[in-house]
Amino acid sequence: MRPFLLPFCFVCGFSGIAAAQTAAWELPQLMSGMAAVKTASATFTERKTLPMLNAPLVETGTLSYAAPDWMEKITAGPAPERFVLNGQKVTLTGGADGVHVFSLNDDPRIGGLAGGILATLSGDLPALEQVYAVRFSGGPAAWQLLLRPRDAGLARFISWLCISGSFNRIAAIDTASGDGGHSEMIVAETASNAR
Repeated sequence: MRPFLLPFCFVCGFSGIAAAQTAAWELPQLMSGMAAVKTASATFTERKTLPMLNAPLVETGTLSYAAPDWMEKITAGPAPERFVLNGQKVTLTGGADGVHVFSLNDDPRIGGLAGGILATLSGDLPALEQVYAVRFSGGPAAWQLLLRPRDAGLARFISWLCISGSFNRIAAIDTASGDGGHSEMIVAETASNAR
């Protein structure tokens, strides 16, 4: 940024480099960035619209993740609940059943939903593409993954899953269910430990 033409050339050159870097930033670069995150925590607000409810249900709570395959969702309200995924094992606490422990293989619907989120968090593109048709859009500062189930059985439960974020942070997870329900989760990261 100096004499008359130098600033212009520098800005044009820098813009060209930035454009080239942005153009080169695609799904593999996103997944590589996600894989660099070893632990993360966040707060969430989730708004669920369900065919059986007259008004949307709004839930709040916290999310935690530890690579490669542990995540936790603690719902503080309106009804306390805790969901923990540890590898293939799910532990649900709260509600009428108290504590319920099962494998993701026992419930492919939860397995498909949790698997899509976990594969994104861990940056595991082959695992993600095994279950979902993946459409990537955007750039480093604002990206979006639209996931559509490959399996017809899972598609009856989840029509689509849309995960959006910035760099290696997830900002929102939207889900449409096969019965016409819809969930919008806003995520606000509170801590992250990236390599």
